[in-house]
Amino acid sequence: MTKVFPRGREAFELDRSQLDPAQGAFFDRVSAGPRGRVPVNLRAWLHNVPFAEAVEPFGLYVSETAPSISKREKEITVLVNARFWQARFEWAMHVRHATKAGLTASEIEAIRVRKDPCFDDRGESLTYRLADGLHEDRAVDDALYQEALAHFGHEGVADRIGLAGLYTMIAMTLNFYDVAIPEGGA
Repeated sequence: MTKVFPRGREAFELDRSQLDPAQGAFFDRVSAGPRGRVPVNLRAWLHNVPFAEAVEPFGLYVSETAPSISKREKEITVLVNARFWQARFEWAMHVRHATKAGLTASEIEAIRVRKDPCFDDRGESLTYRLADGLHEDRAVDDALYQEALAHFGHEGVADRIGLAGLYTMIAMTLNFYDVAIPEGGA
């Protein structure tokens, strides 16, 4: 008989008491870190500790400490990514974060339906256009390329591309496991 695996968090969620020493050490270190918790994507990746150990510092950098990305720009990038990957969990969680960061309901809705949110801030507008172009068109035109580099520099562009890449891994992981939208999700 073929084994049937559950979907959703049940497929990967482990109680702290079920963790082996390497998993436990990782869990404890991340819990005690700046996030104060182990995010759902890291809980899924906990089944492959070397992978989790490799991506966690990168994730912490691009999602928490990248100096060139404001909170609003981060959420703009994540929402574009969630829309592209049709990542329901990621979208729901980051609508909450985006709202806390000051994005309006109309800006969030514009991102959802792939319309220009018309951000007044040049960095936010460029962040949206860069993320949208790379996701939807797989490229940016020469004008956006020049404008993004002039405004953000290579470091800022790399931070934004890295953030989109991280959230692509997260979206794929959560979509694979079909993780349900959290209660009260958007």
